[in-house]
Amino acid sequence: MASNNISGEIVLIFTGGTIGMSENAEAGGVVPDDNFTKLLNEVTPDGHDIKIRPVLWSDIPSPHMCPERMLKLANDVETFLSEEEVLGTVILHGTDLMAETAYVLDLTVRSPKPVILTGSMRYFNEAGYDGIRNLVDAVRTCLLPPPQGTDVIIQMADKLFTAKNAIKSSSLNVDPFIGQNTGRLGFIAGESVILTRAKSGRRPRLSFPVTAMEDKVHLVGCHPGMNSSILESLLENGAKGIVLEGFGAGNTPPGIVPGIEKCIESGIPVVLCTRCVEGGVWPIYAYPGGAANLKQKGVIIAGALSALKATLLLQLLLGSGCSRDEIKKIFTEESV
Repeated sequence: MASNNISGEIVLIFTGGTIGMSENAEAGGVVPDDNFTKLLNEVTPDGHDIKIRPVLWSDIPSPHMCPERMLKLANDVETFLSEEEVLGTVILHGTDLMAETAYVLDLTVRSPKPVILTGSMRYFNEAGYDGIRNLVDAVRTCLLPPPQGTDVIIQMADKLFTAKNAIKSSSLNVDPFIGQNTGRLGFIAGESVILTRAKSGRRPRLSFPVTAMEDKVHLVGCHPGMNSSILESLLENGAKGIVLEGFGAGNTPPGIVPGIEKCIESGIPVVLCTRCVEGGVWPIYAYPGGAANLKQKGVIIAGALSALKATLLLQLLLGSGCSRDEIKKIFTEESV
């Protein structure tokens, strides 16, 4: 942990998610339930002259976070971090899209101060509720602090992950995240935060300010025997970008290739990802639909980026007016 002489403010931003939800018999399940004030009462950063500044930003389920909200959150975080007395931010967020929101923050927030996201897998009135522990540990991590410029961090179940590599691998486990390809950044041990491979990153990952996200970018999952009809329909309806989630090392059914060619001929960037959690896209296979074959046709390789994060990145780049060459260059940088 950090020195006891730290003083300043941590901005605690509540966006919603299971951490603030309760079971409601009338609704027939778990729903948002205005529990933010109850959570605040549990945060006491002992030994520090620290003020927690609560911000009720929203109270929405994680799947309701859209690209526009993600970018708005990034801009608001930037504003808070620009204040001299603010040491960092902790963001409470649902886990379904936590990694994706964190990645948008990582791409765009220019301040080097720590940005930590956390939440819970169990709801507020459920036995074994994990929200309090995760919240307290996120504040501890914010006070460490990580090296300036370190990636935006996800903290869940005593583990720390970078925004770029975090992926939700379990839909129910209280320890839901893994570090895709790279493992965890650190962990919580008792009252201490231990960083196992922290180093100064290159946040923001984009060197230019982002003011908009292109909404006509479509993520298309491949399936056996797929043809080009989906891509052709998207092209006819004004698509500006396509992200493909292929198989294995980034391979697709041969029937989709004519649609990919039409998109590229129309100037629409096509980005190739894989559904595999580890390994990423590698242009090894040159048969029709193989990643090497598609790369030769002008498809952009996303490497280890998940399909959801690749989609958000393409939305950011197109919304910023980047050319195809600039998009290819940035994806090359992000793919490792």
